[in-house]
Amino acid sequence: MTTLDPAATTVVDHTTLRMHLERMLGALGVPPDQAPVITDNLVEADLRGVDSHGSHLMALYFGRVRSGHLRPDTKVTTLADEGSTVRLDGGLGFGQIAGVAAVDLAVERAHAHGVATVSVRELTHLGALAYYTMRASAQGCFVMAFQNGAMIVPPFGGTTSLFSTNPFSYAVPAGAHPDIVYDIATTAAAGNKILLARKRGDASIPEGSANDEHGYPTTDPQAASISQLQWFGGHKGFGMGLLVEIMAGVLADSSFGTTEHSESELTGWDRLAKGASFVVLDVSRFLPSAAFRAHVDTLIDDVHASELAPGTERILVPGELEAERRVERLAHGVPLDDALVDELDAIATSLDIPPLKQEQQ
Repeated sequence: MTTLDPAATTVVDHTTLRMHLERMLGALGVPPDQAPVITDNLVEADLRGVDSHGSHLMALYFGRVRSGHLRPDTKVTTLADEGSTVRLDGGLGFGQIAGVAAVDLAVERAHAHGVATVSVRELTHLGALAYYTMRASAQGCFVMAFQNGAMIVPPFGGTTSLFSTNPFSYAVPAGAHPDIVYDIATTAAAGNKILLARKRGDASIPEGSANDEHGYPTTDPQAASISQLQWFGGHKGFGMGLLVEIMAGVLADSSFGTTEHSESELTGWDRLAKGASFVVLDVSRFLPSAAFRAHVDTLIDDVHASELAPGTERILVPGELEAERRVERLAHGVPLDDALVDELDAIATSLDIPPLKQEQQ
């Protein structure tokens, strides 16, 4: 969740934003049946207040497509299919296309077998992992998602970059309450949050997020090194990040650690190819779905009923604040930092399509 300066913010209706991003993707060569999927992933992140993984990512994707490293027409292929376990190849196309194919297949197989795992190699940036776990929980499943990536984070106690921010997400179906949706980088901050802070001109980032290039702690977003991000909780976060590297990189037969296993020529710090795995359980194989959802609701109520610590206004479960923010932004529009709008408009101009500022008038 990011805080925007109202004085330097443009509010855009989500339908206008969707239409604009789809046009940009189409101009980049993304097929008409794929552009809405990628757009939905980005706009849903903006709606939920996860601005670091929303339309901010268009500049990254634009650069990768124009450089020839990211294939605009995504071809997902099956490498192995054992029923409850499937291995896919994302073909170095848009990660959102391969990610949706993988999680939807995992849900289908979980309904058939009770539990299923689908891994994907040659995957590119997925956007927010919560987008995929929410798809599964909406269909009555418990789901975990793992993704690795470029070598930008040192192991705990080291200074040599080896891992990505290694995000992890899970989602749990609830009843009357919104589903529980947990989505984090296993580092104290995602790299895109640092980059967005720089773009906005933020004066500082939270303490413990990153070190400078010499390994010293800093709260200055300009001095913070993306290759010196810190693990949340120290060795505990590193242990989680290592699990993600195994589940997403090793299990998917993708690149991991210093091992490169990809057709892409981008390696190490610049590594384009990622791995991911989606583990899905059909909760109705353990309890009737209605009973499971009712139990989750009861647990959420127990959390909400806890006595507040001093200085705390309310207690939330993961995903609750984002669900509320989504309702608010659907009704009142998506606030985009003016620097981001300028960036999107520059890309639109280079693609010979109207700028966002013009489309929303």
